Amino acid sequence: MPSIVRVVRLVLSLTMAASGSTGWTQTPSAPVVLKIADFQPATASRPRLTRAWADDVEKRTQGKVKFEYFPAESLLKAAEIFEGTRSGVADIGIWVQAYNPAISPTLALFNLPGISPAFRPAIRASNELILTGDFGFFRDDLRKLGVEPLFSWGVSDQEIISTKPIPDLAALKGLKVRVIGREWPQLISGFGGTPVAMPWPEVYESLSRGTLDANVGFVSANRDAKLYEVAKHHSRINLGAPAGQLVIVNKRVWDGLPKDIQLAMREAGQRNFAENLAELYEKEMHDAIKEMEAKGVRFYSWDAANREKLHAAMSSLWDTWAKAMDAKGFPASEALRRYLELQKKNAH
Repeated sequence: MPSIVRVVRLVLSLTMAASGSTGWTQTPSAPVVLKIADFQPATASRPRLTRAWADDVEKRTQGKVKFEYFPAESLLKAAEIFEGTRSGVADIGIWVQAYNPAISPTLALFNLPGISPAFRPAIRASNELILTGDFGFFRDDLRKLGVEPLFSWGVSDQEIISTKPIPDLAALKGLKVRVIGREWPQLISGFGGTPVAMPWPEVYESLSRGTLDANVGFVSANRDAKLYEVAKHHSRINLGAPAGQLVIVNKRVWDGLPKDIQLAMREAGQRNFAENLAELYEKEMHDAIKEMEAKGVRFYSWDAANREKLHAAMSSLWDTWAKAMDAKGFPASEALRRYLELQKKNAH
């Protein structure tokens, strides 16, 4: 009989536990683990904030999501990130559309020469235009291609670092200049230079070998990549601060995430990440100039006539690009108009 009592008590205790009448709770499910593919080294400016974004999301979700970070092309090469994310090699990709100009070509708007005079209003405007406003073309197009746009990132003021002095536009003639996208080569060739397309990780070696004379990039990135070791001239000419590069998520992965995780990922990116990146770029620009000057880099400023001529050439490319894209059935002129207006709105 005692044995029967013990059995009954055991059955009752298990029943009560299963119904939640005791202090026993189920083991929490394992966190969602997402792989992030990046092409820049983890020590560079923007990747450091990408890691901070991931940490922020983990805290917001109380550990429901974790991230595995693969910097410096350790998972995917720069030009492979879109396809690798779409196909599921990575869950999240740090994508540069200019490396894949045939993919969602209207996104080239954000990389047009000089289109974004200052980074902070530009990233605010690109987040609003691409992700949250009533102009749904960009996000709809990317979703059809198998990815979800998560938030914008970008780069600071584009300038030219070179192995030879470039004190004015005339000095571009005959130089091999690294650029990306389709419109930048037109700008460089229009002033007699030879545009060269290559991913960022290849720039240092090309400058050191002389297969490249100059690179269009931003000051702190040039510093971080130690380009000052092989290029001692820097032209400060404000070619714009492109802010429409995107962090993308595999669409199937995104659709399978709980809504609270989706919300945390978006809010941390479109708010904290964007503002922190703008603040970091402003600080690092000044620090990088001082550091490179100490390393023997000479900085050049162009006169007003050269800057005006350059700006006129860049703005003419915007209209040419928009008309060509409109003719292919894309709402490029409308996107251009909205983006310029949003930058003005966010400049204050």
